[in-house]
Amino acid sequence: MFNNLCLFAHFDQDNVLADYVIYYLEAIRAAGFDIVVISTSHLSANDVLRLRSVAHDVILRENIGHDFASWALGIERYASLVSGQLMIANDSVYGPIGDLNRALTRLTSVPSDVYGMIESKEIKRHLQSWLIIFEPHVHASAAFRGVFKQPFHQMSKAEIIRDGEIGLSQNLISHGYSIKALFDGKFRNGQSLKIPSNTSHFLWRELIEIEEIPFLKIELLRVNPCRIASISTWIDVVTAKRPELVPMIEGHLARTSKGRAHTISTLHNIPARRMDLQLFVKRDYSLAAGGRRFAGHANLMYLRFYKISRWLIRSIDNFYSPDRPLL
Repeated sequence: MFNNLCLFAHFDQDNVLADYVIYYLEAIRAAGFDIVVISTSHLSANDVLRLRSVAHDVILRENIGHDFASWALGIERYASLVSGQLMIANDSVYGPIGDLNRALTRLTSVPSDVYGMIESKEIKRHLQSWLIIFEPHVHASAAFRGVFKQPFHQMSKAEIIRDGEIGLSQNLISHGYSIKALFDGKFRNGQSLKIPSNTSHFLWRELIEIEEIPFLKIELLRVNPCRIASISTWIDVVTAKRPELVPMIEGHLARTSKGRAHTISTLHNIPARRMDLQLFVKRDYSLAAGGRRFAGHANLMYLRFYKISRWLIRSIDNFYSPDRPLL
């Protein structure tokens, strides 16, 4: 039997175990959770031994179904043995950049059924799945187990996001369970986001420094899809809290960013005004905290100007249209 258990989904494109993963797992264990790692990579015997130094069990499985299939396998084998909290987590974040135990204590200080680091309202209200904690009565429920009985190995990534990540929170909410996050769109200083956004990208620094959420999304550093200019300061932010984590992050980025269109050194030099940004700048990621401007803000202004220009052109065309009735 386990008191608290973390089911940790792991994947590495090069089939190796990165140092930051061990660093993260050690922090989870120090926070009072036993760990079961489910990996979809072909790890060496030495890497498996490294995982076993911090985990109760290491399960290697075929790389299908993404993280939800990994968690489903862990739940099938271990959930009935957990008397306390069940955590699902993955390796898509760097951390902890700060004190994980303190963050978890603050998170669970207000009673709830389900806890997460970040609540998103994009599409529908849900907890971001890279770290969620379930109380015993929740992870033992049919509502919870039913979500993880879905055929994730047959589903596309979009379907897994819809029916897994979003569907998990939505299904639990519909059955009367409460969810709580360290950040739900409202800052502790009273300010709040008025329109849903990808806060783990656009508010990365505020989340670490103001909200004390000790994690940084890997995708933000490796790809920076929203072209967040301030991400060039990530080393300063991490160094101020966990300097030993910096070389682990740099090493992982150097290895996994090879061949990508946007290299680490040029991320912050990419022009903000890009056509592939338009899906993001249609939403208002305005000045949500601290008065800091975001890269997307300039694009929003550009988009508004573009819309006004299009409107003027259409208006002129309509005015001079031969089908326009005479006054």
